[in-house]
Amino acid sequence: MAGRDLPKAIARLRPAPVRAAVLAALTRPVEPFDDLPTPQRVLRGDAWTGVVTTVDDDGWRAVLVTAGGRRSASRSCTLIDPEGAVAAAFAADAAARRATAAAVGLAAPRALRPGPARVALLGAGPLGRAIADELRAAVEVADLRVHDPDPAAQAAAGELGTPVGAAQDAVRDADLIVLATNARDPVLRADWVVEGATVIAAGADRPGRRELDYRILAEASFVACDAPRIARGLADDLRDCVAEGHLEWQEVTPLGDVLRGEADARVAADDLVVVKLIDPAPAVLALTRLALGA
Repeated sequence: MAGRDLPKAIARLRPAPVRAAVLAALTRPVEPFDDLPTPQRVLRGDAWTGVVTTVDDDGWRAVLVTAGGRRSASRSCTLIDPEGAVAAAFAADAAARRATAAAVGLAAPRALRPGPARVALLGAGPLGRAIADELRAAVEVADLRVHDPDPAAQAAAGELGTPVGAAQDAVRDADLIVLATNARDPVLRADWVVEGATVIAAGADRPGRRELDYRILAEASFVACDAPRIARGLADDLRDCVAEGHLEWQEVTPLGDVLRGEADARVAADDLVVVKLIDPAPAVLALTRLALGA
């Protein structure tokens, strides 16, 4: 299949196989590959590039490059087969969004308190839309409030849930708060979050972006990340919190441990649970192989 057809092929994948593929990618034990490059980040003024490489159990490899500036970004993926030949190269924005949304849907039930959830979604763009669909399939949503600082996105937020004009009002009393923004500075303050809430930060997954107030991370009873090793290089909100002494990397649990049932995200009803998503590359690789039938 030509690389230009892959985004459409991934978009046509049915939800159930997508969730299964993303779950397999997230729960796959991480092994130290000596020939696997470390995450790269290049910042030059307002321009930046981030590069991550992943490899699966069959030897397929994906290189995911994210590049952009102050206002926008785009992703590309190069798929390399076990023999080292390039199998495909394609624009991966939609694939990464679908992978991230599925990861949110998989993480939320493991971190939430039992019962119907009052959900707040900050970010009504393409990622937020994909996440809203996944959440409705994954958890019992009692109420979904949506806020986006962009007037055009906020005007269309009614298609996702109840539009709310201020972020603070959107998250008030929310059991689950999902962040799906490109914010350069935190969009969620710790004093807005009630006891027992779950916060999933899914949007700021590249250099120069921060969604989480450091106090949320410092006060959390449990912090999980899909890729702690990648986070050390690319997740500025986690990096800053560690650098300032409010968090230790040893306190960041791999999300795969939670999804495999090896770690409990929530012990008590009033625990503050935070999940940080930073690396869609393994899931993009899984979805690409699924679309190719490889």
